[in-house]
Amino acid sequence: MLVKKFQEVLANASVVAQDPYLVHLNGAVAAINARLATDPELQTYASTLSSLLDDSSFGVNPHLSNKFAQILGEAHFWLLCIEKGLRLTRIPEVQNKKTPDFSASIGTQSFCFEVKTLSVVGGDAGIACALHSSLDAHIDLEAQQRSGARIALATSEAQPYSGKINHDQTVLSVINTLLEKVRGNIKADQFAMPNTFLVINLSIIPPRLTEPKALRPAYPDDYMFSKAVTGDLWTVAFGKIGMPILGIPEFEGKPCVEGIFDKIGILADKEFSAVAGLLFMIHPWQRPSELWGLFRSADLSKWEDGKADLLTQIRALTGKFWNDCGDTNGWQLQ
Repeated sequence: MLVKKFQEVLANASVVAQDPYLVHLNGAVAAINARLATDPELQTYASTLSSLLDDSSFGVNPHLSNKFAQILGEAHFWLLCIEKGLRLTRIPEVQNKKTPDFSASIGTQSFCFEVKTLSVVGGDAGIACALHSSLDAHIDLEAQQRSGARIALATSEAQPYSGKINHDQTVLSVINTLLEKVRGNIKADQFAMPNTFLVINLSIIPPRLTEPKALRPAYPDDYMFSKAVTGDLWTVAFGKIGMPILGIPEFEGKPCVEGIFDKIGILADKEFSAVAGLLFMIHPWQRPSELWGLFRSADLSKWEDGKADLLTQIRALTGKFWNDCGDTNGWQLQ
């Protein structure tokens, strides 16, 4: 059982230090494990993941954590698509050539998906910081116990955004960090085929909030007083230079505008015109994982007129959790 092996390996490693980012993957591992008997295609992924778990350093090796998350992200996306009625085909890797991860077809339309599981800020080094913090907490607890303390307490911290978060610019900092990471993960060759979508798995670097209002350009917020707050994921897709970024001030009288955006979102940038749309894999604490989508209004109109099969399938993947640059579906995202 993959999930049992995963939990046992993490439990053994936690005697030394606990990787909090791997702990967040437990739900995805359990979902894959539950479908192994009925979906043999997952066996290849499960075998690769199991091999990583066999490494004696797994659980305290940041590089293996990142590698595990990447492979798991692909398998989990495949599973989420199956649950939405879409069966994907894995595109074989070709030496010296970048290709998307998956293809699919429905009716007369073919489309592809490239899955990217974004790592924490700093990648392996960022995960190592969390492991060091956990190790320090273990050492502190042992010292307290040896000194005779009846109650021993210690804290460790995980900072997926590390020092990228500016205290007075939380929303802007998250947007800038996620956009920087997404841009760095786009390889032009992987989007050479028509209708190729970028899938962004946010399993170990979560968005600022896991409510679908993040797909809106701005949403109403009533904390302390009524105001508008910028949707971080919408801005990653459609942000333009000069836009004010609206945040949540600590108290009345502080500015609601955190700053002026000085970047261009992925779907608003001509450099990434080959990206057909963005699909986000979101992992709320109290809900099953979800697929959210952001698409250009012009593309949606084009698909509606000439590629209805493609539009129907994309809508099936996201359900009501989608939006475009014009906030057309904002009414369903509150």
